[in-house]
Amino acid sequence: MRTNIVTMTDSYKMTHHRMYPEGTEVVYSYFEARKGAVYNNTVFFGLQYLIKEYLTGRVVYKEAIDKAEILAAKHFGNPDIFDRERWDYILDVHDGHLPVRIKAVPEGTVVPIDNVLLTIENTDPKCFWLTNHLETMLSWLWYPSTVATLSYSVKETVKKYLEETADSIEGLPFKLHDFGYRGATCNEAARMGGAAHLLNFLGTDTVGGMELAMDYYDADLDSLAFSIPATEHSVMTSLGEDGELEVYKNLLKEYPTGLLAIVSDSYDIYRAVDKYIGTELREQVINREGTLVIRPDSGNPIATILRLLEILEDRFGCETNSKGYKVLPPYIRLIWGDGIDPKGIEGILKRMKFCGWSADNVAYGMGGGLLQKVNRDTQRFAFKCSAVKRNGEWFTVQKRPLDKTKVSKKGWLALVPSGKGFTTLQDCQRLMEADVLQTVFLNGKLCRECSFEDVRRNVSCFSSLHSSKVAKSE
Repeated sequence: MRTNIVTMTDSYKMTHHRMYPEGTEVVYSYFEARKGAVYNNTVFFGLQYLIKEYLTGRVVYKEAIDKAEILAAKHFGNPDIFDRERWDYILDVHDGHLPVRIKAVPEGTVVPIDNVLLTIENTDPKCFWLTNHLETMLSWLWYPSTVATLSYSVKETVKKYLEETADSIEGLPFKLHDFGYRGATCNEAARMGGAAHLLNFLGTDTVGGMELAMDYYDADLDSLAFSIPATEHSVMTSLGEDGELEVYKNLLKEYPTGLLAIVSDSYDIYRAVDKYIGTELREQVINREGTLVIRPDSGNPIATILRLLEILEDRFGCETNSKGYKVLPPYIRLIWGDGIDPKGIEGILKRMKFCGWSADNVAYGMGGGLLQKVNRDTQRFAFKCSAVKRNGEWFTVQKRPLDKTKVSKKGWLALVPSGKGFTTLQDCQRLMEADVLQTVFLNGKLCRECSFEDVRRNVSCFSSLHSSKVAKSE
């Protein structure tokens, strides 16, 4: 069944066409991450997907209006609340195309909080109510943008510790793997969040995220994302505890080359690593043409990782790199993927550094912490009106509550480059040459399309610029 843009809104918005002052012609609104957000910057992502999926082309049709009319009459207990003539007008005059203009910062841009990310306004004065009708759907941008921001934050953290404790940061793109498919609210969430993560890293098991990046951003499958053969507990327990060693032997036989991840805590993680991997199978591990990745799946992350590093050092030895930190042989590594979040990853890295271990020894897998433990308030996203045109004249609009973190912006907005990245100019001229906001949607058409590589490039450009500024300040 086709999506119904008529009902894809909060109930009360169906009543707003009567509430605006007489003579209202244009409503101009914007989207931002407000002060008080968890992260100081926001990675903007997901608009092209939402436009292609929900806004492009003929999205208003008679059946949708009929259904909305029946729904609203029952929902409000009043058949006069819903005014179908307004939607019939869009269907008849605009052939079901939405008469609005959306301008936005290029996707993948890393923008400091408290700055405009997107603006929207109606282009037909009879459709002034349409601008904020679309708030509900456009506000879904909070999700992919927040996941992209969280993932970006982890990448910056891991990068910092690699630079401090490793000879190279070459492995950075594979240090955080997406384990979140099964923990996401639904398939669309997994697809949106999974694609957002891939702006920063190359490792994922969320196939839906790859598909969204390919289908909506023309991502190149050859360089999009990667995974490796890996076990789960159904494999490791298939012969019972007494047969666990046989399972390990069979795995090394079946996968003599390449990367192989083995979850090793089905019974006793320390016995498995010390007695099986480190003793019985030591020579096979050393002689494999590839890397064996051990995955602890329970326990205290810091304590477990440090103890396993010590066991592996005792069984396989280690080297001291140029920065004075210990590194296991290249054929053996660890990945922690249980109940981890950004704070937990930083805690592990900090303790490893204190104990003399390079960050190069451990990778991380994040599931719910990546795709599910976020909400709209993580980055305090808000959609507000800042200007209206009434009877041919423009008026500035602003919300000024006692809570100063919720004071909204006023007038026409422009996002311009500044020393801290970007600054929002308020109540400015209608057209500004320095404005980086670009028209991406106009009257039912996608006006500017970006590839997934374009989006990735925007993220990495900011990261490189930020790193160079930090280096200069130090």
